[in-house]
Amino acid sequence: MGLMTSMREKMHVVLWALLAMFILSMTIGGLVGGANVLDILAGNVDPRTTIAQINGEDISPDYFNQLVSQQLEQARSNGQKLNDFQIRRARDTAWDNMLQDVLVSQEVKRLNISASDEEVMYHLENNPPPFLQQNPSFQTDGVFDWDKYRTALASPQGDEWLPIEAFMKNTYVPNFKLQKLLDESIIITERNIKNEFIKRNVNYTISGIHITSGNVPVEESEPSDSEIREEYNKSKSDFKHDELRSVSYVSWIKEPAKNDSVSVQKLATAIYERAKEGEEFATLANEYSVDPGNQGTKGGDLGWFGKGQMVKEFEKAAFTAKKGEIIEPVKSNFGYHIIYVRDKKIEDGEEKVLASHILLKIEISSTTLSNLKRDATLFSYDAQDNGFSSAVSEHNLDIGNHKKMNEEGFSIKGLGGLRAGVRFAFNNKVGDVSDILENDQYFSVFTLDTIIAPGFKSYEEVQAQIKSTLKKTKVMAATLDEANKLLLTISGKDIKLDDAIDEDSELDAIKNESKQLVQGFTSIGRSNYVTGALLAAKPGEILGPLETGRGHAIIELKEISVFDSTEYGVQKESLRKTIFNQKQNQFFQAWLDDLKEDAEIVDNRKFYF
Repeated sequence: MGLMTSMREKMHVVLWALLAMFILSMTIGGLVGGANVLDILAGNVDPRTTIAQINGEDISPDYFNQLVSQQLEQARSNGQKLNDFQIRRARDTAWDNMLQDVLVSQEVKRLNISASDEEVMYHLENNPPPFLQQNPSFQTDGVFDWDKYRTALASPQGDEWLPIEAFMKNTYVPNFKLQKLLDESIIITERNIKNEFIKRNVNYTISGIHITSGNVPVEESEPSDSEIREEYNKSKSDFKHDELRSVSYVSWIKEPAKNDSVSVQKLATAIYERAKEGEEFATLANEYSVDPGNQGTKGGDLGWFGKGQMVKEFEKAAFTAKKGEIIEPVKSNFGYHIIYVRDKKIEDGEEKVLASHILLKIEISSTTLSNLKRDATLFSYDAQDNGFSSAVSEHNLDIGNHKKMNEEGFSIKGLGGLRAGVRFAFNNKVGDVSDILENDQYFSVFTLDTIIAPGFKSYEEVQAQIKSTLKKTKVMAATLDEANKLLLTISGKDIKLDDAIDEDSELDAIKNESKQLVQGFTSIGRSNYVTGALLAAKPGEILGPLETGRGHAIIELKEISVFDSTEYGVQKESLRKTIFNQKQNQFFQAWLDDLKEDAEIVDNRKFYF
């Protein structure tokens, strides 16, 4: 449900001790462009104090920062690493949620929807929001416990419920009432439910001929250069672009140096010697192994395994060793393995090994990182003093480049996510050299090559895209034409579809295939046109041409299995709820899209990230 999703997001801003939420602290970078930003203010919306304005309502950077922090904390609590991509996703999600919340709130005010104290109490007692139901304090064995919840509700220890009541009164209940108002537009007929049951439970037996691009001569589907050029000229406005910038860069990958590998190898050898001298292998594994499957509690146990289940180097060592043998460190792509072969057996003719291991990963050391950063710093100084090209030659480095980036970009070709590179490009002059910029994988230094004024993408840039679109249009038109010709031939000869299939073995066809409509038929797949036509057809009818994802089909409906009215009665209410939820989501999203389309939105994020 659209509004319910919004409410789940709002739970994070409710200051209630029982939620015990830790919000990650995150500092949003300073404004891009510094004082010069005043030169590009639009509509007197100052990006220093306003990150967004939605229908005249200002959103502060601090508030948006809180929303981003909540998303990052959620990702971190789920075990995700907070890299550039995660941060970008958090910002995008926070923006979408904020936009939805503000627009919904504004609509609630416009419609003068409010909540009485009685309504607040009713919902607290009978329809608590998800964040309350998900709170561990009100759960038993992971399930919401009404008794625990109502006991806490009836016996407050202080004023801990006041923020919740305010949230319910100002947000939850009014939004709930708005959702109910929107729901009044949802109509579900008996026919809707019956059709859904039929699609899921009734078998349709058909024969069919599928006309696809394979039936269309190349000369009929390939657009000519003149057609592509004409389409470009007609749709040129679709290829408009804002100012673009191109950069060159050099980079230093953050990967372990030879010394890092040697250091890990020495540690692995020392642990191996300790195990050989009699120290408990499981204890050593719990202390040193970084295998995620061990988690410091399993003693490195891998259980029984056969050939083909481990990496090549590990497998060769384990199956070559004898029972009871501890193998000296073996290197693989994962790092160094110390393997203890505890037992061996033959099972169903297959050799199996029972083993434990200690995994030591080869990771980049702080010394190696410092050396790389030092190299990058020296290059940056030389490039700023003597010019980028001269420094590249002197340091004997390879140059990468990213051409025609836009201001909202995030990734750099060859480097991955590096928003700082985009910020540098749009905040500097041609020839300027950056300080060190970095992400999880690289240190890098940039120079701005060119600035391209707003305009239109060239014909060469979009030629392939236009060609693909035109080709698909021509293929669909040609398959429709071929299907109509085939249908006329069948009608003229007054023959069955099966006979036409038998006469031409080259046809992409099926005979007497029985499927439920939700499954889709061989080659034809699932098509709303096919499903709709079959739902309205009777056995013996020839249908088509019907559009599919790859062309057009002609279908003869052979048989429909019996409609089980008893089973229909069993599923009816569940199907009604399913259809309602689908329509509710679709209607809410369409309603929200209309609000966004009509809203006046100023987006100042580019000045921050």
